[in-house]
Amino acid sequence: MLDADPNPSPVTAAPPADDAAERVINRSFCTTKLRADYAHVGLYDVHDRRLWIAKNKWGTPASRVSHAKLLKGGGQDTSTADKDRFVCYWFHTPNTGSGPLQGYPIEWTEGHVIVRLDPNWSYQTRSFIPPADTRRVEKNIEQQFQWGEHVFRTYCQHKLRFPLSLHMLGPRAADSMFYLQRFEP
Repeated sequence: MLDADPNPSPVTAAPPADDAAERVINRSFCTTKLRADYAHVGLYDVHDRRLWIAKNKWGTPASRVSHAKLLKGGGQDTSTADKDRFVCYWFHTPNTGSGPLQGYPIEWTEGHVIVRLDPNWSYQTRSFIPPADTRRVEKNIEQQFQWGEHVFRTYCQHKLRFPLSLHMLGPRAADSMFYLQRFEP
């Protein structure tokens, strides 16, 4: 369990911007101003360790916006190859989700950070890792887990008034990990 800093410093989700990210991010739909007061989707840029979150506007819940819509050329129903450099995640405030994740029961009265885990995709090299290359797949999973922890810790630096848990959601239930870390206010 993480201990809350009684006097957390203001959280900025972004170091200096990478030009490549700036070219693909759709700023009319997302921002780097990290917020923990509404449910939303987000993108984590693995190259510059920057979090981008969906803005809370236009009447559509920010947790229902597609990750691709946060990128230029992407939309609610279409994707873009530029998404391959970003780890997708969801941030849920209490009571903003429902049902199990990959069949696993989730306590939706609490907050959750759900990070997509893709064992066979290298976000750093933007390349496929064959399942037979188990050493590289395991190293890739560990790297993605570290990124997920970074996203989780960034949210924990806010003055949250609710418990928050970290989950890594893979393509199958066997690839997923639930309740990896927990924050208590």
